[in-house]
Amino acid sequence: MPKKSLLMIGVFLLATTIWAALPRVSNPSPDYQTQPTNDGSHVEKIRAVWPGPNPEDRVRARVVMSGEDIIFEDGPTSQVMNTHSIRKSLLSLIYGIAIDQGLIDLEATLQELGIDENIPLTNQEKSATVRNLLMYRSGIYLPAAGEHDSQITDRPAREEHEPGEYFFANNFDANALGTIFIQETGYELGPFMEEFLATPLGLQDFDANNVIMGDPWFWPSQDTRHLQYYVYMSARDLARIGAMVAQDGQWGGRKVIPKDWIELITAPHSDLEESHVPNHLYSHFGFQWWFQEETGTVWANGYGEHFLMVDPTHDLVLVERNFSGNSLLSTARWLSSGNKFSGSLWELIDTHAMLVKISDS
Repeated sequence: MPKKSLLMIGVFLLATTIWAALPRVSNPSPDYQTQPTNDGSHVEKIRAVWPGPNPEDRVRARVVMSGEDIIFEDGPTSQVMNTHSIRKSLLSLIYGIAIDQGLIDLEATLQELGIDENIPLTNQEKSATVRNLLMYRSGIYLPAAGEHDSQITDRPAREEHEPGEYFFANNFDANALGTIFIQETGYELGPFMEEFLATPLGLQDFDANNVIMGDPWFWPSQDTRHLQYYVYMSARDLARIGAMVAQDGQWGGRKVIPKDWIELITAPHSDLEESHVPNHLYSHFGFQWWFQEETGTVWANGYGEHFLMVDPTHDLVLVERNFSGNSLLSTARWLSSGNKFSGSLWELIDTHAMLVKISDS
């Protein structure tokens, strides 16, 4: 092979490697950020129950908040990470803001909103409301971007259930909610989150560009009109959002999200014993939030062991994040790793139980 061709191939491979290694999102330092109070009085007690990761584990970040104070931090808590399905819980929060502003009608049907799919929706499917989608009760059972596992294997037949009748956790509902939000508010998701959520909360590591519509790596996706949205956020910012939820939508004594909306989306609407979800951790589902009856906690979680636990009764928030890549190369490395699920869910639950005892004593 001629030297010129070899050189061109080498340059191409080098450029491709550099591109693949570049972070898709940045760690900004926004002007609106505020520094939370850090109370370390329980650090040793927490660390005894929730020890640090083994050296062979993936990078993990953990945060515990009591009220608006951080009482425990471990790992790269400022590093922005893919939230995976926590994105859906975050979207449900800003839906409350948009509804409060009169921009979205919770009872509007897909027919009224002009929402369809490349595989055309039937009249029955188009009768689903925004409320139905937020509850995973749309009755629409079509392939969707980013779906996996039981979303595919347990998918009911089309029109097997009418809208509102049956809980089925699927990505069509979640992704279509993104489409509806953008259409009805006139905002892209990132700028809306930055203006009405990140700014009033004083988030430290957020940027509108860290919310991406469609695959971050420009790979072909499912043939759909409703793109998956990716939200990259740090553990400490996610914890602050959880603290706001625990305080009925308030931060610093000011309303960020209406209290009645927080109560609605975190209430136990769907009994998971009557659903397709074989889950021993959660008992119910609200509006894109999971509910654990035994502990009275609400949860947002994402693939790869990303957890946000909110305990409104004791004003506690626990976050665990498992770094799953911030570039094409690091994401591929994580996906191919044998220990990509390296969190400590039960230690998180035990830590919460210990903190509740301290709070009740």
